[in-house]
Amino acid sequence: MSQTTLRRKFAAGLTALATAAGLVVSAPALVGAQATEQGSSASLGSGGSAGAPPPAPAFRPAGGNENPVGNRNWLRPGCTWDPVASWVQLCEVWSPAMNRPIKVQVQPARYGGNAGLYLLDGLRARDDWNAWTHDAQAQRIFLQDNITLVMPVGGQVSFYSDWDRPINLGGTLLEYKYETFLTRELPGYLQANFGVRTDNNAIAGLSMGGSAAAMLAADHRDQFKQVSVFSGYMNTTAPGMYTMLPLAMFDQCRCDPFAMWGLPGSPRWGQNDPLLNAGKLRDIPMYITAGSAIPGQYDQPSSLQAVFNTFNGIILEGLSRGSTIAFQNTLNAAPNKARFDYRTTGVHGWGYWNDDLIAARSAQILDVMDAHGW
Repeated sequence: MSQTTLRRKFAAGLTALATAAGLVVSAPALVGAQATEQGSSASLGSGGSAGAPPPAPAFRPAGGNENPVGNRNWLRPGCTWDPVASWVQLCEVWSPAMNRPIKVQVQPARYGGNAGLYLLDGLRARDDWNAWTHDAQAQRIFLQDNITLVMPVGGQVSFYSDWDRPINLGGTLLEYKYETFLTRELPGYLQANFGVRTDNNAIAGLSMGGSAAAMLAADHRDQFKQVSVFSGYMNTTAPGMYTMLPLAMFDQCRCDPFAMWGLPGSPRWGQNDPLLNAGKLRDIPMYITAGSAIPGQYDQPSSLQAVFNTFNGIILEGLSRGSTIAFQNTLNAAPNKARFDYRTTGVHGWGYWNDDLIAARSAQILDVMDAHGW
């Protein structure tokens, strides 16, 4: 790693630390907030495969025929077999709103069930796969369950939102209309080719994808019946976030972050803040996690790069934890169906999110969606 790169990463870390400190100082309610449910079920920036994260812990699904009704072993239109195996297909779905095909990894339900689970990626989403299939093991976790996994590919820094203006990525102008794609265009394709009902879905995401999952569930109650948020940013208009979000986005895409929701303070920022929309989420089952920002079992840096990644993960998870507690305090002003699980250790990383998905599956997803594989 060059000295220039080291200096840039160190400066970025200091900026994140200063922003985190400003968030706490400006919002003392976060400091004194007490989580009503504590537990230890076993990246705004690190939501992709940059920097070779440690592998997710192995997951062994229950035994049995993985394809008992023959629903999984034939390719749907526009699909090829994905190298991650486990019956996952890589499909190209045309998006009129974005005027290009969007890749989606799909694992059909074991028994041909009509439930779907959308899994959203993080800020550094790649263009070749959804990190839930590489940095975590979603396709193994749900292998024996009667639910179709829906894993959109791409959409870095998008917050899975409809942007105000096209995004300039490497000199190419692209329409970013991910909310339209996920809620108006993709459901019809899934219903026609995978048997997923348009009104029988759960949605989950980490970091950027966690915040987006909450907002998509809030705004599309006719589509989503359950939502899981892992290390999300649940108060995107809190003091400091108007700085933190654009900095993190620009660091990833070298693009104009204000092409998304406009300048800080504009109405669309509030429209996409889960805390400000908590009233829409009280009657939907939610499974929400955040770590303590204390390095844990998956944080054993063995290189200078890994030390920087861990340091940034501490800052990012601290921001997530504070905003999650603030969201919980707001949500608890009235009856709700949310379960909060605060890990006693853990920074912003895939090992923890893989564990979170396993826990959410057992705690809520399969029950709410009636998607058990037995």
